[in-house]
Amino acid sequence: MGARKIVASLVVATLCGATDGPAFAAPSQQFTEADRAQVKDVLLRQAAAASAHDIAAFEQVLVTVPPGHQDPIVMVARAYQFWGKTALIDHFKETFKGVWKFEPDVQAIKVIPLTPDVAQIYAPTQITLGASDASARTAPFLVYEVAVRTPEGWRIASIVPVPVR
Repeated sequence: MGARKIVASLVVATLCGATDGPAFAAPSQQFTEADRAQVKDVLLRQAAAASAHDIAAFEQVLVTVPPGHQDPIVMVARAYQFWGKTALIDHFKETFKGVWKFEPDVQAIKVIPLTPDVAQIYAPTQITLGASDASARTAPFLVYEVAVRTPEGWRIASIVPVPVR
């Protein structure tokens, strides 16, 4: 098995809380073009919810973990780190009090599967943020995210905004 498949299997096992059975089991399905469209859609729903400051809709695009399983949600940026869904949602509750727009270049979004159940997303994005309209600034980012297949559909597990400049 190649190194990429081993790493992807470990990511799936970690994110999905697999504790029984081999982490390297053969996938039960393939990643399809429909999956690619659904992963892109979850990113676009995230962007719409964030730009609308709709915390409930934003929370719905993130992975939900059953009680007793490790929370895989993480956001790592240059200035801060948030580990767990609660910490990330609390951060955005504060952020959404000011100006916040998350505007990915829809035509430039790349979805790259790691396994049938895990995909990477690369999205050139303009992010506008500030305490007020007068102080808000827009900057280009390459937003890297990991999406995982869940019983509820594709959901976001990690977010890494990388400044372009």
